[in-house]
Amino acid sequence: MTSLLLLCIVPFFLVQIISVDSEQSAFARSHNSHVRTPAPPLTVPKYEASVFQANHTPRFPDATRGIVMTLHNNMAALGISLIQELRRLGNRLPIQVYHCFTGELLEATRNLLRQTDPLDLVEIVDVCPVLLQNGVFATHWSALDYQSYLLKVVALLHTSFDEVMLLDADAIFLQNPDVLWSIDAYRRTGTLFFFDRQIDFKLFFNSPAPGGRTLLRHLYVHFPYEAFGLRMPGVSPQLRTSRAWQGATAHEQDSSVVLVRKSQVPPVVFQVMWHLVHYLRTDRVFKAGLSWYVRIVDASQRRKPSGDKEYFWLAFMLADAPYEFSPYAAADVALPEDMVRHPDTLCGNMAHYLPVPDEAKAVLLYVNGNDLLAPYFRAGDLRPLADNATWAEKEAFLVERIPAHVTPRRTERSYEPDRTGFHEACLIHQGAVPIDDPTFRPRVDQRIRETIAAARLVQTKPPNNWVPVARVAA
Repeated sequence: MTSLLLLCIVPFFLVQIISVDSEQSAFARSHNSHVRTPAPPLTVPKYEASVFQANHTPRFPDATRGIVMTLHNNMAALGISLIQELRRLGNRLPIQVYHCFTGELLEATRNLLRQTDPLDLVEIVDVCPVLLQNGVFATHWSALDYQSYLLKVVALLHTSFDEVMLLDADAIFLQNPDVLWSIDAYRRTGTLFFFDRQIDFKLFFNSPAPGGRTLLRHLYVHFPYEAFGLRMPGVSPQLRTSRAWQGATAHEQDSSVVLVRKSQVPPVVFQVMWHLVHYLRTDRVFKAGLSWYVRIVDASQRRKPSGDKEYFWLAFMLADAPYEFSPYAAADVALPEDMVRHPDTLCGNMAHYLPVPDEAKAVLLYVNGNDLLAPYFRAGDLRPLADNATWAEKEAFLVERIPAHVTPRRTERSYEPDRTGFHEACLIHQGAVPIDDPTFRPRVDQRIRETIAAARLVQTKPPNNWVPVARVAA
């Protein structure tokens, strides 16, 4: 009986293996034979760590592991409260805070950041003048392009730390993020990434490209591999089964937390990453943006690719280097009205579970919580507060809206195409469970109060008129 069963099963698996190999081979053959030609030598400089790091003496030269965040004036209050939160959770790592020119992070704010840390382990790095001096940036104006989000890629490439934990200032942790260093995925590959929500829009790397492909597949075919000593990689099972490759999402990675051990990663990965963000990002073919973009507020209404989040996994994929995502999909916390209007659909900030596969208990690790903390309300937020609301009123408003529910932990990402009445952040029909961590509400409450306290001191835009940070020259 066993022999008969094997005779039935083995041919099935052989067919599956052959079909997968054929799919990959056909894709490679069609694009190699009809599209790809040997890439000419690069006419732009490659990333070199020694060039990036010249003319900068790190404050913690012997520290191999550290936290890196990028801040500007309008995010500084959240950065200050994050430092307080990390120390309260027992994190003792040195922290590098990156900014681009003095106007992006004023001197008084830099001093506040230093004074916040009871361990005195904060280094402020104004990286753009250094990279101008080193010839990485050709002009002051090209350097200005890296203010805000794109600076995260630059910070990873520049930092003196080998083991890097990139954090967004609006991350709200329920436990010390040091727990992530011991995750098996990180130990195996030197990387740990988290998924964004699956959003099936034809935007960003999922935009239509020449030849009827998505922009992601166009990049895969046309990237100048030879210039980096690479060959076009096969379509790995990891890539083939990803929502990004399948054309089913415009967002793959949430970069609010990114872990990389640089010494474990092939150096070519960082060359590819720099080429993507500094050169291909501005290529006309990629004007849709591999990551998200901002719309230039002028008569042209041009779109400028400004998001950082997809460049991390894309660099590893193109360089055929191993990388790993959390085994769990992104979750959402609830907005106050969600549990009344649609209790199986949450629409609040993104949240992530501790990325330990097969763990019986779902442990909420952190919330990417800008809307839970932000003391500066954008015009159009439709928040029920007067334009002249006081800091105390804003604090009370945020505390009242602390969520009590979260999307259950899931391994499969999914997207509901019928989104009538729901915005893109909503995880439709994915359920809701109570947040069972008893420390959640008091931790978020304290984080809100510390953020508001910092916002009272930080010099920035008026709190009811939040706009992207002004480009102020050094």
